[in-house]
Amino acid sequence: MSATIEYVRFDTDDVAGLTAQRDALIDRLRERYGADFLGAHLVRFDDGSLADLLLWASPDAAARAAEEMPGDPAAAGFFGRIGTVHEMRHAEVLHSADRG
Repeated sequence: MSATIEYVRFDTDDVAGLTAQRDALIDRLRERYGADFLGAHLVRFDDGSLADLLLWASPDAAARAAEEMPGDPAAAGFFGRIGTVHEMRHAEVLHSADRG
């Protein structure tokens, strides 16, 4: 299975508010992109910055979502709490393993 990781590292002044809006964002991604949305992890680094790691079925789905979602009213509660975006990249998944 081919997949694409979307990596976005950013700052927020409202971690609690951002994480509280996370379920609504994930619900919207599932609703809007269906089987193209494979999963997501929100992480915090030691310096306080956050990263969103989203797994997509294809680079086209990742690019489409990156363009469409910041302006989606259903996701405004999440995106409105994002401050400075330090980096956003897409990468092809070459190998995956689970806990198996």
